[in-house]
Amino acid sequence: MDSVASPHSGASPSVSPSGLSMAFQPIADTAAGRVWAYEAQLRGRDGEDFDTLFAALAPETRRDSDRKASVAAVRAAMGIGLGTTGARLCIPSHAPAIGDPLEHIQPTLDAARASGLIPERLIFSLRGYQHLSGPKLAEIVHVYGKQGCLTLFDGLGPEQEWLGTCGRYAPHAVKLEPELVGGIASSWSRRITLEALTPRLRSLGLKVIATGVNDEAVFQRLPGFGIHMIQGNRVAPPQVGVLPAAMLRRAA
Repeated sequence: MDSVASPHSGASPSVSPSGLSMAFQPIADTAAGRVWAYEAQLRGRDGEDFDTLFAALAPETRRDSDRKASVAAVRAAMGIGLGTTGARLCIPSHAPAIGDPLEHIQPTLDAARASGLIPERLIFSLRGYQHLSGPKLAEIVHVYGKQGCLTLFDGLGPEQEWLGTCGRYAPHAVKLEPELVGGIASSWSRRITLEALTPRLRSLGLKVIATGVNDEAVFQRLPGFGIHMIQGNRVAPPQVGVLPAAMLRRAA
């Protein structure tokens, strides 16, 4: 997988000659009225998302591709002004591709330092964390934290089957799946599930991020569950080449 162009390549820092692009979508803290982080979202020539692109790769190439994508995310974000904001950079990472955690993260740390982004502003969103052994997951969270970076477990749905894993290995934050979040405006069972789940996550010291918040009804209901970290088109859709402004005002 070719990385997207660097800010010094003469091309847009978010688009590569191969057709890969880097979009950014805010994760907003509605209680504080600010963007907490911008998530980098790799896109293929035909709009393929991160998971689709990585699923198409041969297993032996995924480790190198994941590192390249992370470095590209840093360069693209800093090239369009992340350094002038107070927001963090959230970088999706294909967790099963991580071998030695320090070796895996080092190129991204080097790129961040070279561009003036401190490690404390990096969040690694671990996709596929469910497929790792407990010791491996603990090692990644520990090593990344020792470098000053945050970790995020991406994907907790209605069945809550990975809740114990989230509590045991203590990432900084957890993303709730759109399948759970999107149904709370119309589904009584989804509301009951979220009412039970959110306090448990907070008791574990985890930030809770609701994803797939695409309409006003869901946006309006989330504060009632104590959820103020929100990502979705209602706040701002992902865009290539810019850091989108977040729409945080509630409808009257």
